[in-house]
Amino acid sequence: MRVGLIGCLVLLAGQAEAGLTLCNDGAARASVAIAYAADGVWTTEGWWGVEPGACTVVQAGDLRQRHYYYSLSGDAGFAGDGYSFCTMPDAFTLTGADGDCAAMDAESRAFAHIDTGPDATDFTYRLTAAQAAAPGAKQADMATAAAPLPEEGSAQTPDLAGLMAAAAIPSFERGMSGEPFVVNAVMQGCGPTEGGDGCTFYAEGARWIAYATGQSNPAALAAMAALPAGAALVVSGDMIFFGDITVEAAIASLEPGEDAFAGPRAAMQGAWVSADDPQSRVDIVGSEWTDTYADEVLRVSVLTLSDTCGEIQGGVLLGQQMMGGDPSDLMCYEVLSVGEDRMELSYLPRGNTLVYLRP
Repeated sequence: MRVGLIGCLVLLAGQAEAGLTLCNDGAARASVAIAYAADGVWTTEGWWGVEPGACTVVQAGDLRQRHYYYSLSGDAGFAGDGYSFCTMPDAFTLTGADGDCAAMDAESRAFAHIDTGPDATDFTYRLTAAQAAAPGAKQADMATAAAPLPEEGSAQTPDLAGLMAAAAIPSFERGMSGEPFVVNAVMQGCGPTEGGDGCTFYAEGARWIAYATGQSNPAALAAMAALPAGAALVVSGDMIFFGDITVEAAIASLEPGEDAFAGPRAAMQGAWVSADDPQSRVDIVGSEWTDTYADEVLRVSVLTLSDTCGEIQGGVLLGQQMMGGDPSDLMCYEVLSVGEDRMELSYLPRGNTLVYLRP
């Protein structure tokens, strides 16, 4: 079986020049490129040839970033950590390397993450010999970064803290591609959508999609792919398009957020049936509410939990807006109780109680 390279980081004080040093502990020559963000601009540089047993300084001087990324040329098994940036086949330096690679006559390549730590001024990262990624492993370009993540503890399991730290670095200045926004959001998931692969989140009663082929920060998309449904986020970027209750977004950065309704949101997840009619079923996944009757889907709605719903205020309120419907068509409920086997909602403003049970 062909032998590839993966990274194993080791901080070696006093054994390398100041800066970022890559050492090749494998048996074959490695050709390495790096990526990093400075002042919101992503840059890639390459290629450095590193012979077996040798080390090469790829960033001289005291380190100014904590997070770096690297790619290996000629290693078909290198899958990266869910990041992709633009590179050139020969020696290069590219700025705006998270943008449209084709427009720069460049190509998109998989990159893996290096976390140098919060205070390091120099860092050595060792490339060690390992078996190449098996066919079907997670690919690093963001078109497939939403695929199921590898099992926890495997060599390709993303470091969520590192992903979130990288995602917090803006990849572009808001307002350059559309109307700028900053929203408190709830994560839904990453994967295929009607417009292509992307990451979906919910905010302000709308469904937001950041497509893998768009202008979004690749580090933000990688972080989203590693987050569970229901994770609270603060997302910033540009609004590209808005139709019915769906927004196409370009994400510049994201950070962890707070969800005051995390408890009832988590308790609602899963399948419910009406206590009055067992053929009437509700499935809640993340922020999506699906009504079915006799196994026929009737409607899919955006579920929003808040202390306000339209003009109604107070308590734990659940708002529903049907996907593909009129954005002003908002249905409001008060959440009376959500237990392990029973959920009670009060339809507002009439006040009649709807009772759901676990099937």
